[in-house]
Amino acid sequence: MLMKRHILLGVLLGAAVLFSTGIQAQTTETYESLMRSGNTKFASKDYISAKTYFEMALKQRPKDAEAKKKLDETLVKIQQDSQRQEIFYSHLDAGDALNAQNKYEEALAEYEKALEVFPEDKYTGAQADAIRAILKERKDKQDAYDTAIAQGNTLLEEENFDAAIMQFEIAKEIFPKDNLPKERIAEAKRLQSLYNEKVARFDKLMEEANQLALRKNYDGAIQKLNQALEIFPNDGQALSLLQTMQGSKATNDRYNAYIAEADRLYEAKAYKEAKTQYQGALSVVAGDSYATEMLSRLDPLIAQQDAEEAARIAAEQEAARLAAEAEAARLAAEAEAARLAAEAEAARIAAEEEAARLAAEEAARIAAEQEAARLAAEAEAARLAAEAEAARIAAEEEAARLAAEAAAAAEAERQARIQAILDIADGLFADENYVEAKKKYQEVFAIDEGNAIATAKIAQIDGIFAQIAAEAQQRYDAAMAAASRFMTEENYHEAVGQYNLALVAKPDDPEATAKLAEAERLDNQKMAALRADYNKFIKEGDKQYAAKALDKAVENYAKAADLGLGETYPIEMIDKINRLIEENKLYELNAEAFTMTANTPRRFTFNPVDVASRRSNYVVIKARNITPGKSFPMIVSFGSDSGKNGGFVLAISENEEEKTYIFRIGAQYKWFSENNNWIELISENDDVEVSLVMISRSN
Repeated sequence: MLMKRHILLGVLLGAAVLFSTGIQAQTTETYESLMRSGNTKFASKDYISAKTYFEMALKQRPKDAEAKKKLDETLVKIQQDSQRQEIFYSHLDAGDALNAQNKYEEALAEYEKALEVFPEDKYTGAQADAIRAILKERKDKQDAYDTAIAQGNTLLEEENFDAAIMQFEIAKEIFPKDNLPKERIAEAKRLQSLYNEKVARFDKLMEEANQLALRKNYDGAIQKLNQALEIFPNDGQALSLLQTMQGSKATNDRYNAYIAEADRLYEAKAYKEAKTQYQGALSVVAGDSYATEMLSRLDPLIAQQDAEEAARIAAEQEAARLAAEAEAARLAAEAEAARLAAEAEAARIAAEEEAARLAAEEAARIAAEQEAARLAAEAEAARLAAEAEAARIAAEEEAARLAAEAAAAAEAERQARIQAILDIADGLFADENYVEAKKKYQEVFAIDEGNAIATAKIAQIDGIFAQIAAEAQQRYDAAMAAASRFMTEENYHEAVGQYNLALVAKPDDPEATAKLAEAERLDNQKMAALRADYNKFIKEGDKQYAAKALDKAVENYAKAADLGLGETYPIEMIDKINRLIEENKLYELNAEAFTMTANTPRRFTFNPVDVASRRSNYVVIKARNITPGKSFPMIVSFGSDSGKNGGFVLAISENEEEKTYIFRIGAQYKWFSENNNWIELISENDDVEVSLVMISRSN
């Protein structure tokens, strides 16, 4: 934007203004004297002054038919003079343009048409004479000149600037007075400067791309290379480096994917799976120090895990073996008890049969002995039964002990597994990776349903999720509301940013997605329209700049900059024009800043400007409104020893910031045709501070 540059263009107002202090002093004259003065000025063809006198007469007699008639006649004359000047300048400008293009026959015809309007015009006559001389001189040199110009133009199109300048210098030596070679040389140097600037920007982008590549910031490097290729689309080095960077980016992305997954598995203590991923990273970037270092850490950790797993399996196997041995011992004890009971029963039966056989032989004696034997057998059987029961109980106790040890070992292993999962989950929780942490806490329930720690942590995570969701909803609502306001204001670019913020808060939200697409469409549409306007203003500004109509060029460049596209070119061109005007100044009429009292004229004198440069003259005035709040006119008039010849009006800005006013005074015929030697300023109604009054030229 140009808010800080304060560039305003002087505009010649159509309203009548009082240029002469002498006229102002006569505001008390009678109607008759005003009419006489008006008629005198009309007769001398000073229609601007005549118009002022007739208007003053009408103020005294608003309905006077004679004054109104004379004013109307004067306005017609002013309009006719303006039309004659327009006709004259149209032929003169056409002649100058054709002259600059080396089209001398056509230029001479235009100059002759201009002389038909103002036959005594010295500049036009001189230009016509110069062309006639050139046409006479160039008959023998034309071919060599045309060849040099054509070769120079071809070399210029090929951007071979030094060779082009050399050809234009040859043409310049052939026709030293011809402006075309000089202008082509200047244009070649300008294009060479622009080309060198492009080369400098290109080299800077290439260097930045290389630096980013060294830091493995391939995305940034690719962006810089694409910007470089916008400057030189077919540059082989940039294209080759872009292809290399794209390949390196792909490699780096694969490497980073392996490393990210490997690091995740490493943190989760899935060491064997992590090893596979680190090896994958090495397959992409051979010899990578980080992957190599992590692999060296993994082997002892994997060995330790394997040992712990083997110990766990051995403990489970030992517990199973002890349980089996206990069960076997119990069964053996029961079998032994059964065998002893059977033997005791068999012994008892045998004893009874023996006692029955002997009873017949020794009834009385044997009866006593049989009773004693029976009692002894029963005692023996009782003893054997007691031993068998004791063996059974001992076997059951051993089996129970072994089973308890196995259960204790299994419970310890279960608790260890639970704690391991809780440790991983706690780590994820500490890293604020709540989604994965919740999954880990939920894994605990497969081992210990209703685990209090996991239950509490999951509840805490759910609360965090609820808070995050609420905050996300708040951000979403705020972004959508802001985006809606921007859409209403047709500020689509800001709306796009807000819709993107809404999608950060609620990814894939259908409403925000749809409205983002619409905002982007409208923004692109608006930007396309702005870009079209920008290109139009720049094209017109460049055209006016080439034609040395610097005030019109500044106007168009200012309009382009005010579109807010962030382009530096219009600002650079305005600065360039300001520098050009400063470098080509003819007179700086004031030595220091001064304050103009309202309605009090301030005149500056100078030697007349050489007629050869008058057409390209500008008046530059820097002024500041001392009493801001309203705008008012400043009348700028010019003239010679014989009187006033013309002028224009500047509208002083209503704010108090200093403004630079540029007016192409060379467009006024009376400036061009007369030897003007003074400029006068009058500030109407309000005081104004003036820091610069300068006459300059465009070349």
